[in-house]
Amino acid sequence: TLLNEEKKAFEGAMAQVCQHAGSVYPGWRETVNCTGTDGRLHAFADSQALCVMVAGIRDVQYPDRVVLQLLRDLADKARNSQGDEMLNEARAGSLTTPMRKLMRDLMRQYSDPGKQDKTVEVRKKVEELQGVMQDNVKKILETHVTLESLENNSSSMNNQANMFLRQSTSLKRQMQFRNLKVKAIFGLCIGAGILYFTLPFLD
Repeated sequence: TLLNEEKKAFEGAMAQVCQHAGSVYPGWRETVNCTGTDGRLHAFADSQALCVMVAGIRDVQYPDRVVLQLLRDLADKARNSQGDEMLNEARAGSLTTPMRKLMRDLMRQYSDPGKQDKTVEVRKKVEELQGVMQDNVKKILETHVTLESLENNSSSMNNQANMFLRQSTSLKRQMQFRNLKVKAIFGLCIGAGILYFTLPFLD
């Protein structure tokens, strides 16, 4: 009798989840308490909202994060073993033999939440490490871009300095030529003056 009541409670919670099945989105999650029992029903939509995975948990102490990991594993393995086409064409009550085995294996694997919780913790640390590595790569790329920008600016300044040097050299030559012309004209003027004053005495 107690088992029948528990089954009815889970079926009622399942009916509530099914009411939202048409409006789910990728990563959608919902937890429904089973009326009259300590059990809870956890639902999760896969990354494409193609399938909604549901797990009924009797133990109220069972960690929600482990249930979520169970549902994610189930979603990944269902898609990998069945394929999107078969999942699209699946009908109610048409659970295949490979899927039955897969679900039994997952139930055994997640029967001890303590072991899985450690796995989740390790995965979380790995994800955090990946995040740190991605940030480091991003900083390296930003530094590389900054170095390229500095290199370009340095090259531009070098070109400008070379141009300035060429212009200053050309200007220096022009000034030297102009001074030479002034000296030549000045010399000619002095020579002409001397010649002008000395001509009368020569006669």
